[in-house]
Amino acid sequence: MADVPLHRVAAAAPHPAPRHPALRRALARSRRDDARQRVEAAAAPRRRSRVVIAPAAVLVTGGTGFVGAAVIRRLLDGGRGVVALARSRPGLPARERVALAVGVAPDHPRLDVVEADLADPAPLAPADRARLLRAVETAIHCAGDTTFHPAAMDVFRAGHVDGPRALLRALAGGRLARWAHVSTAFVCGRRTGRVREDEGDVGQDFHNAYERVKLEAETAVRRQAGDLGIDVRVVRPAIVVGAAPATSGGRPSALFLDFVRALAALARRARGGRLPLRVVGAPAAPFNIVPVDHVAAAAVALAEAPAASGGTFHVVTAEPPPQRAVLDLLAARLGVDGLRVVDRAGAGEPSPLEARVARMLAAYAEYLEQDVRFDDSRARAVLEACGVPASRLDAAVVGRLVELALDGGARAGGGRSVACRAS
Repeated sequence: MADVPLHRVAAAAPHPAPRHPALRRALARSRRDDARQRVEAAAAPRRRSRVVIAPAAVLVTGGTGFVGAAVIRRLLDGGRGVVALARSRPGLPARERVALAVGVAPDHPRLDVVEADLADPAPLAPADRARLLRAVETAIHCAGDTTFHPAAMDVFRAGHVDGPRALLRALAGGRLARWAHVSTAFVCGRRTGRVREDEGDVGQDFHNAYERVKLEAETAVRRQAGDLGIDVRVVRPAIVVGAAPATSGGRPSALFLDFVRALAALARRARGGRLPLRVVGAPAAPFNIVPVDHVAAAAVALAEAPAASGGTFHVVTAEPPPQRAVLDLLAARLGVDGLRVVDRAGAGEPSPLEARVARMLAAYAEYLEQDVRFDDSRARAVLEACGVPASRLDAAVVGRLVELALDGGARAGGGRSVACRAS
């Protein structure tokens, strides 16, 4: 292609002045306007054009744990910046612990890890505190010991109640405006029947110290945040199941999916697909489990949705099927028959196999026998508006849980293992 000649005008060669007086006056006005605009531009603050301000970072506690790691993954997948609070362990710095739990590289560009100890009345170093005061508008608190019956109640209560209060005080006066507090739907304790989202302490008895202290923490955090002008949203999941990070230290209990693995092992030895096994529970009661990915999606949405301001939300499976239906789905997926859920009154004398299974499920036996129905109308309304679909426990989901259990979590990402917990 031939070169196209370019006609240049020498920079020092002025254009001839126009002859017509009107054109000369117009040109003079144009030059005066240009000069005035240059002066005004020089005096005005310098601005960068087309700058997009990224959303402020979201602070997450408990990032090496079950729900916290899933929350961080959800935020990173959504393009958000995350500040994770964590402690180092011998031979494993905090940054590497969080990265291992989340399943990302330690140098992920949108993941910042800050050393912090929520057991300390001053959980943040001064330099880190100053930085977080400028950077964090939303916090999602997922940290907490999930032991049902702790040996040292003072330490346990301090971790659940005093820790988040200390962190709220440390972040007060900065940009922090919203605090999403991950609790548990089982702050209802031993209640049965319908439990509303706006109900807290109604004089209920509790199964264990975990439930009691989680309710204490909700109350204490709301009071502390109210004094500081920070908006609190409480997220109450049911029993959470899914892939837990190896960094969770064997907790929360992998009980539900351990049960699935045990059934699968029994099914392989069953003669003619027949596995006579009665599990003591409440056959018609809802099976209150919810996948961890749904809990993470809900927590992220509720943490910042304006409609969630000040609210409490049950994050549960929509219209959960009864226990007997879930056991039927498990039996169908494993190719056995003879599995039944029975109430304790009609259970009779257990077989040796049934006694072994009962011992395995002992930690959750009271939950299996509890007929409680969590109203989630407020959560569903907000989450639907945020584009978070309802979680359903159908044959497809049960099939995926069986696959996850049989896989052992080895390929669940980042070396995670299967787990469940009462949130």
